[in-house]
Amino acid sequence: MKRILLLLLVVASFSAFSESITDFRVTMVIHEEGYVTVVEHITVHFDRLRHGIFREIPVRYRLPTGERYSLRVRLDKVLADGGAVPVRRSSEDGYLVLRIGDPDRVVRGEVAYRIEYRIERALRRYGDEVELYWNPIGHEWEMPIEKASVKVRLPEGVDPEQVSKTGFTGVVGSRAPFALEWEEGVLRGAAEDLWPGEGITIGVRLPAEAVDLPGSWQGFLWFLADNAYAAIPLVTLLGMTTLWLYRGRSPEKGSISPVFTRPKGLGPAEAGTLVDDRVDTRDITAGIVDLAVKGHLNISELWEDAQGKQPEDFELERLQSSQPPTAFEQGLLDALFQGDDRKKLSELKYKLYDKLPGLSARLYMDLTERKYYDGNPDRVRSGYRTAGVVAVAGGVLGGFLAASLYLGGALATSGIVVLGFARIMPRKTHRGMEVLRQVLGLEEYISRAEVDRMEFSAAERHFEELLPYAIAFDLTEVWAKKFDGLLKQPPQWYAGRFPTFAPYWLGYRLGALQRSTHSAATTAPRQASGGWRGGSAFGGGGFSGGGMGGGGGRSW
Repeated sequence: MKRILLLLLVVASFSAFSESITDFRVTMVIHEEGYVTVVEHITVHFDRLRHGIFREIPVRYRLPTGERYSLRVRLDKVLADGGAVPVRRSSEDGYLVLRIGDPDRVVRGEVAYRIEYRIERALRRYGDEVELYWNPIGHEWEMPIEKASVKVRLPEGVDPEQVSKTGFTGVVGSRAPFALEWEEGVLRGAAEDLWPGEGITIGVRLPAEAVDLPGSWQGFLWFLADNAYAAIPLVTLLGMTTLWLYRGRSPEKGSISPVFTRPKGLGPAEAGTLVDDRVDTRDITAGIVDLAVKGHLNISELWEDAQGKQPEDFELERLQSSQPPTAFEQGLLDALFQGDDRKKLSELKYKLYDKLPGLSARLYMDLTERKYYDGNPDRVRSGYRTAGVVAVAGGVLGGFLAASLYLGGALATSGIVVLGFARIMPRKTHRGMEVLRQVLGLEEYISRAEVDRMEFSAAERHFEELLPYAIAFDLTEVWAKKFDGLLKQPPQWYAGRFPTFAPYWLGYRLGALQRSTHSAATTAPRQASGGWRGGSAFGGGGFSGGGMGGGGGRSW
């Protein structure tokens, strides 16, 4: 009776999904020429009208040494119900993405897809053996899989007694066994009722002489193709060393006088960058608030816990304004909304991370084109860091080749010195120092200003005008506290939940906004999650999802 109830529960749970994979059969063939062919039979049941499926296959990996390792995949054939079907091929975040289906045609019910592809570099040598460590059923499918089966064919003449095999099933990290058994010279295994997030991983080892892997020269060419940056350090060293010889520190600041108004033509993000020569998430937050002050967006708090001390999220609403944003702020607007009118900060995770380097580059370029810096600060820092690393490595190698500990130590120490100076090497011009004096004067005013005698309307304008700069200078709460008793309600561009409004509370909430922005801007997008990091399925290191391949897909 218990088994019948469990079966009914499983069936009812699967029915909650609008589509499911009723049958997923994978056949893999290890060829003696050193490559692997894969044939996937995926039968999908659609409960509603869809165009087809996405198939996402991880093909790029990063090894613990930092080396990038890419599979070479050749797509041979894609069919739907035995006939040709439109396929759009693209690359995204280390995945080969196949959009299978006709955008002008919809399907419903069961559709049987067949995907055939050939892989090079999936076989790795370990001593006298060659291993295939693969996820034939990936862990990223967004629909349940009712039945799954795997077959692995080995090259002709391989003795099964010389073959080691293992398998795992479940979520990524699971060590639940997946049985592979010999049947008519083929390794076979099957599983049922895999939920989204669950998959199958296999490991097969066979004698190295059974396959002819590509030679060391081909491997070296593949390495260079995957790791083109390996040739950059020497070029950077030569260029940055020359720059070092002809560049010095920034001119002296001179005396600083308080400044009471916004610097003309200089936004808060630009001002914050001039102070510390780097773009950080505090500058991004200052840019968001400055856009709100200029009327380009509204900021609203989103609460889930009525008793919470700070909002769980923030929503940004794009508006039209006649006040022009800076070049950086225009780029920030585009990055925040990406064509939409509303965005939650939580929705920008992974996406804003990808935009941040471009935004930073735009800001650095803008300050450099204004002649505030002799060279792009970010590139200067990167150049010196690269030069330092190369010098340290050269010291180790030079000391070994010359059999001189002193030579190696001197070169390596030189590299460490370069690394130590990298942070302070961006050099401002005389024009840049003039503007920096204004910025530091504004920072001093914000930290020391006495505004308690201002009239209400003047205080309100003054508070909003300089608030973004206070954020950029990390003086938000200091600036907000100065207006306690002067302001009775939040700015029009900010919608929040305040028991009794006080500027201090707004400063506290803007701190939460900055933390949310930091999370969105620093959360990296997913990497190819096949899980493989150069390890083996054997020796206790294997787990479900740990091999190459796998990935997942979804309907569209």
